[in-house]
Amino acid sequence: MTRYLLAAEADKIQDLIFRSSRLREVVGGSQLLSRFCKEAPGYLLPRYGGNPDRDIIIHDGGSFRILFDDFDQARDFGALLAEVYRRATGGSLTVAEPVEVKEPIEQHFSKASEQAEKNLRQAKHRSEGWQSQEHMPYMALCSSCGVGLAVAHQVYHEGEKPQYVCTSCLNKSAERENRKTPGEFLKDFYQEVVGEADLIQADWPGRKKHRERLEGDPLEDIADYDPRRYVAYLLADGNSMGEVFSKCQSPEQMRALSKGLARAIRRALAVPTKMIMKNNQLDDRPTFIPVLPLILGGDDLFALIPAPWALDFARCFCQAYEDEMIKLLRDKDLNDKVPRPTVSAAVVICKSKHPYAQAHAAGETRLKGAKRLSKQRIGQPYSVLDFEVVRGGRLVSNSQESKVRSTLRPYWIIDERDDWGLPVKQLIDQRWNLRACPQKRLSELKDLYDTSCLPQELDSDELNRWQKKLEYLLKRLKLREPQGQDAAVRAALELLGDNEKGYWRQVFRYREIWYGHGLPDLLDAWDFALRLDKSHREYEEG
Repeated sequence: MTRYLLAAEADKIQDLIFRSSRLREVVGGSQLLSRFCKEAPGYLLPRYGGNPDRDIIIHDGGSFRILFDDFDQARDFGALLAEVYRRATGGSLTVAEPVEVKEPIEQHFSKASEQAEKNLRQAKHRSEGWQSQEHMPYMALCSSCGVGLAVAHQVYHEGEKPQYVCTSCLNKSAERENRKTPGEFLKDFYQEVVGEADLIQADWPGRKKHRERLEGDPLEDIADYDPRRYVAYLLADGNSMGEVFSKCQSPEQMRALSKGLARAIRRALAVPTKMIMKNNQLDDRPTFIPVLPLILGGDDLFALIPAPWALDFARCFCQAYEDEMIKLLRDKDLNDKVPRPTVSAAVVICKSKHPYAQAHAAGETRLKGAKRLSKQRIGQPYSVLDFEVVRGGRLVSNSQESKVRSTLRPYWIIDERDDWGLPVKQLIDQRWNLRACPQKRLSELKDLYDTSCLPQELDSDELNRWQKKLEYLLKRLKLREPQGQDAAVRAALELLGDNEKGYWRQVFRYREIWYGHGLPDLLDAWDFALRLDKSHREYEEG
């Protein structure tokens, strides 16, 4: 019996989720998308002669792969699914032309899946022309997203005046209202952290009012971990996942891989979360879960995390992701058919008042650079991490194109050095080793490695003058700080750079050869490179 494979995918998911004025609506938007993916296909499919348990292959993260017995039924179902998605979320859903899957399915499914993916990409790039929008002479725009037409005038947030709200924002609000138990989007992750039995007693960002706030605010809750009110956003994307899914030989194998991937992401995110709760939990919140996933679908992740452990949190997450994916591919008999699983990640550290959409945009730029490095590296693939600290008053880009640069970003997750880069763990370890170094000396080192002070070439008089300044600074450190801090700084200079040409390290990257150093990166992220297995108090005592 010939069957037909339907592929559909939500468009501009991030724009839909971020189309709101507050971070709480982002969670509501992710919850709305998650519930639509889980419930809508199963509810609609029986109308077209389908069996949800048998025919739905993928329905997560805005992606759908469903089998049908009839071509027309598959096409009509796709049109209805797109319309229901538009009404529920205010977004759009691209549906590809159904692809024929001949018998036996196990022999032809992989080829049909590749064709369905190709059809979907073509449909996404095909111009559909102008679409008419709702219009009337007298109207109000939504006070939350600013783009939707308002359908109600009501109190949108507790303690505020009534506002004009659109259908999409109303639906997001409805998804996040219950503060006693998290929605399905958050529930699966929080159960990985504390277990199902302890979930009712647990506290998560935004659930309760803390520090005499008017309402529960997830941003302010997580900002409580940093005295200067910094938070961090973690973005991650699995590498080569399209290749992995293309190796599936049956619908059952692809279905199991899709479910296992979502579980692997949650488990990996839970590992560093538990470490913060164990070693650095807030004194007045013993059951607080200090992480808020904002996007968690497929192999994509966008999460709000505490800033002090941002780099080590991302490192531990990537390591746990690799371990979970290796187990998953082995269980699904795919480990010998695909490359070693890796992930690209980016961390953006900023003040809690910084717009989350801008933080996400900055993270996407860093994430693209990390994925680029992971793909271009010759040999075994590595997971890659890049990061950025958003400072106030930074009006120009800090990108560097000269031969000598005050950075070595991005960094490897694996604890191995090569001509392409260094492991991020060495930054984190040197933060611990230099914890007793006076802030004044660290500030002087940071000024010395400032872009405006760097030599343009390593074989020049500029380098000699720069080298003399460094040696003078190290001598002052030895004389004024007799606790051996000069030796610790020299060790860090050599480890994060090289022992030749003033500790500068030669890097081969993107068909370029340049010289860089990791110490400026460490100094830039100094307050956000603490180890997860150490308490904050140990750094203060040092």
